[in-house]
Amino acid sequence: MGREGKSHITAEWMKLDNAAKIYPAITGSELTGVFRISVWLTSPVNLPALKKASEDASSLFPLFSVELCKGFFWYYLEYNGMAPRVMADTGPRCQPFPRTMNGELVYRVLARENIISVEFFHILTDGGGALFFLKTLLNLYFEEAFGIKEVPFPEVSGGPLPGSGDDMFAKIYGKGMPSPRVMPRAWHLPFPLRKAPRFRVTELEVPADRLATLTREAECTISEYLASVHLFALQEIRHETGKGSPYIRVQIPFDLRRRYEAPTLRNFSLFAMPEIDIRMGHYTFEEILREVQITMKIMTDEKRIRQVISRNVSKEKNPLIRIIPLFIKSPVLRFAYNRFGPSQFTSTITNMGRVTPAGPAADLMQAMSVTPPPPHRDIKITAGLITLGPNAIITFGTITDNTELQKRFISKLTSAGVPVKLLSTE
Repeated sequence: MGREGKSHITAEWMKLDNAAKIYPAITGSELTGVFRISVWLTSPVNLPALKKASEDASSLFPLFSVELCKGFFWYYLEYNGMAPRVMADTGPRCQPFPRTMNGELVYRVLARENIISVEFFHILTDGGGALFFLKTLLNLYFEEAFGIKEVPFPEVSGGPLPGSGDDMFAKIYGKGMPSPRVMPRAWHLPFPLRKAPRFRVTELEVPADRLATLTREAECTISEYLASVHLFALQEIRHETGKGSPYIRVQIPFDLRRRYEAPTLRNFSLFAMPEIDIRMGHYTFEEILREVQITMKIMTDEKRIRQVISRNVSKEKNPLIRIIPLFIKSPVLRFAYNRFGPSQFTSTITNMGRVTPAGPAADLMQAMSVTPPPPHRDIKITAGLITLGPNAIITFGTITDNTELQKRFISKLTSAGVPVKLLSTE
């Protein structure tokens, strides 16, 4: 099958997908909607090679050569054909992108010492699409910097497939589906916010083989196990504070591309939200794990997926919503999100899975990390995980100085026999 290049772009602009539509209304200087994926190399970054690789990669991804523009009814993306600038990674992570038509793309490539990072605004893609791009960038970088012809990620060799620009939410949407139940408000961490700039990141390293062995013994996935650790730690804090909603929920994103054999690089993921209700009493870790596994099975069921997608898409297709001008629509969306969005969950943990490079370039990569977007002020702390080689890196993003959740998370892992190494806090 042929790959998608510039010849496949037949329009000068593109609608935001269903998951992206909310971001221009709710994001700003702190809630940026920007996430990062990084790779640690065994040698300092070769900047000329990275710049050339970035230019070559962008030519394969015209879908990403866009800027955010403001229409009368909705924001949209307009193609400008530009390549991303390779920037020095000197400031805080996950900074916002411009909101005006000034030629700025909504993703960036950054370099610092031996680390290459990409940051994407969620209006463009999710973690699956960003990882596809980073793998392509690394294929080109290792050939340019070291003359390695055997690419480390052959699965993305040549760039995106036809269909990479499809809005799969619109394709799966079906009329007449009942809406999912409305969940009662979740408990939130009572910690005070840091002074601006608030966002801070802590990276932890754990042995991937030990984590894999532990999850095999527990007969669960790594995502389920770590989400259970997260819930267990949150429960301990909730019991100590003794105030607020009895519902503790962790939001777990899951990728839909493999299920639907979809080559799209636009947003195509949903969330499962396992919960515990502490009015039922104290939950053991095993009980929490069972709740997480049950919820994951239910929420990743085909009918449940279509139900959630249909609920989400039906709102944007509502004729009354469509004809409301953007200057009215945006404040309403922002108010509705702040009132109802973060109320649904306590925290988020996302697992990007294992990245497995091949060939000689594999020995030139040490590890990878994923930094979730800065959390809403009600959520305060989120976490992300990605594995490359012998180690998995868990990244906590926080807007509070209180580290009790991270400490309890680490304590639970170490008590289960998983050593945890602190890599950095910045």
